[in-house]
Order: sequence, then structure tokens, then C-alpha cells
Amino acid sequence: MNLLFNYKGILKGTVSISDEKKYGALAIAVAAVHLVLIFIFLYAGSIPMVIYNIASVAGYLACLRPIKKKSLLMVYFYICTEVIIHSMLATYTVGWDCGFALYLIAIIPVGFDMAFALKDTIRGISAAMAFGVISFAILMGCKLYSAYFEPTHEITNERFILFMYIFNILCTCILLIVYSYIFTAEIFVTRLNLEENNKKLDSLASVDTLTGLYTRRKMSEILNKAVEGGDNFSIIMSDIDDFKHVNDTYGHDCGDRVLEMVSGIVADCMPDGDNVCRWGGEEFLIITHRPLSEAADIAEKIRAAVESRCLDFGGKTIRITLTLGVSEFNPNSNIDSVITAADKNLYIGKNSGKNCVISADDVSHL
Repeated sequence: MNLLFNYKGILKGTVSISDEKKYGALAIAVAAVHLVLIFIFLYAGSIPMVIYNIASVAGYLACLRPIKKKSLLMVYFYICTEVIIHSMLATYTVGWDCGFALYLIAIIPVGFDMAFALKDTIRGISAAMAFGVISFAILMGCKLYSAYFEPTHEITNERFILFMYIFNILCTCILLIVYSYIFTAEIFVTRLNLEENNKKLDSLASVDTLTGLYTRRKMSEILNKAVEGGDNFSIIMSDIDDFKHVNDTYGHDCGDRVLEMVSGIVADCMPDGDNVCRWGGEEFLIITHRPLSEAADIAEKIRAAVESRCLDFGGKTIRITLTLGVSEFNPNSNIDSVITAADKNLYIGKNSGKNCVISADDVSHL
């Protein structure tokens, strides 16, 4: 099991820490602490605690196999239970002043963090809450016991007691710092992933998958910003002529090819800074930051470009035309009325023979 962490990647939020690595690193770290404690208790002359710590080291090393198989629940219960039992026995054996009860404090936040790796998160949080309450109760119990009873193994060397206390508080602080670091890194990675997913979702909601043009939702945002910014602009509403006939005659696959072709032509004809969207089935709406006359010229350019192209499908040549309606926004109007005006001009063009551009000026002459 590779327990090395890419610390730079974690800090940058490009690398996440797997649950197996986190559990494995914790098991090895606690096993290492118990290994040192074997020699400490051996020096102190407490053979029962030496034997217990040897068994603990073996237990933590045995945990690596289920960790590798992602059987984390058993390991979770073992770690939390072992830390509680060891803290209680060590305090009972050598006394409160040696600082072994400090591990009861550390296991509470670490236990909650470990619980999120379990398959049943609700059950894991409940277990973490239970272990937290038990740890607090035993911590208070150890303190009360030490106030009335002497440890079973008396140590007279004050410097050795101070050494054990410093060692235990150092291990506790390192454990809390490392887990705080890991917890912060996980939040950072989660936040970056969430932001990235939000960008992808926003992109999916903003771009039509078939044509690659903006969706109606995205165009509505652009139009509202243009109105709020006080921009002068015109609206071009276009519709593919006889599109239903194309679908009925050649099939919907051909209809999709037509939509792709027309959308590509429209996008190529758009000046920089202007936007186009797929407004409805075969309708395209364009916002151009130009007056009515220039917008009508753009619409005519689009119409002519579509008319000059043809689509080869199933060995047949299919000619496509567009009808376009143009209207201009003014401070006394609103966006809905401008779109409605462009739409009306479009249907005037439909009723006038199709394959044409109708603007407000054209309507006044009809």
C-alpha cells in the first residue's frame, strides 16, 4: 500500500486523499507511537503495558490488510476502541501526570473525520458521537480516579514523568495538526471540485448540445444585461423555412444536420461582440449591438449565406432558406416587446413568400 502523499498537489487542490491512504497512514502512525511506548514502559518497568503495546502494534499492522480491501468499519472501531482502552489502562498504571489521557481528546475530532470514510455515513457519525461521549466520560473518570487513587505502578523519577507527558502531548498535537491539515485539504479539494462541476453544469445549461450555440436561458441573461447596461442593440429573429417538411421527408437525422449547418453559417456571419442562440426548435435569436439598418444588413448576409449553401444527405441535395425579422431596442421599450416585434416581422416575412428579411422600416412600407 502506497501511503505517500502528494503534499504539493493536496495544497493546490489537484490531488485528493483516498480513505485507504488516510486510514493506512493513521494505523502506521499509531503503531509507531505504540512501538516507542514499548521501550518507555519497559524502562518504567511496567511489563503488562509492554505486552499490551506489543499486541497493539501487531493489531495496527494487521489492520493494513482490511484497509487495502476497503473494509474500514472494523478498522474504525478497532482504532477508536484501542485508543480509549490504552489511555485508560496507561492512566491507571502510571498515573494522570504522564499525559496518556490526552489521546482521549485527540480521538474525538479524528474519530469524526474517519467516520466520513465509512459506507454508511449516518451510522459512522452516530458511532463517532458515541465514541466521543465515551472518550469524554473516561477522561473525566481517569481524572477523578487519579484524584483519589495512586497509580498501580509508581514512578518516582519526576524527569521521566515529564518526558512521558511531553512525548504524549507532542504526539497528540502532531496528530491533531496533521488531521486538521488533511481535513482542510479535503475541504479545499471538495470546494474546487464543486466549483469545477458548477462550471460544467453552467456550460451545459448555457450551450445547446446540437448546434453549439447559446441556449435560450443563456441568451435571456445576455439580453437582460444589455437592457440593464443601457446598450443600444437590435434583435434578429430567424426561422428555417419549411423545416417540418424536411423532417417529415428526410427524417430527424437530416433535420439535425440542417440545424448544425445553419447554426454554423449564422455563427460565421456574426460580427465580434454579438451573440446568437437557439431560441426554439428551428428558431435562432441574434443580439447585435448595432442600429436597425446595420442589423438588417447582417440579417441579409446570413440569409444569402444560407441560401447559397446546400446539404447533401442520403444522396440527395437539400436546399435551405431562412426568413428573418429585425427590430431595434429603444429606451421606451422593454426586451419582451422588442422580441415580439422581431417575431412579428419574421411571420410577416413568412407570409410574404419566405426567404427574406423584414425590419421595422420594411413593415412601414408594406
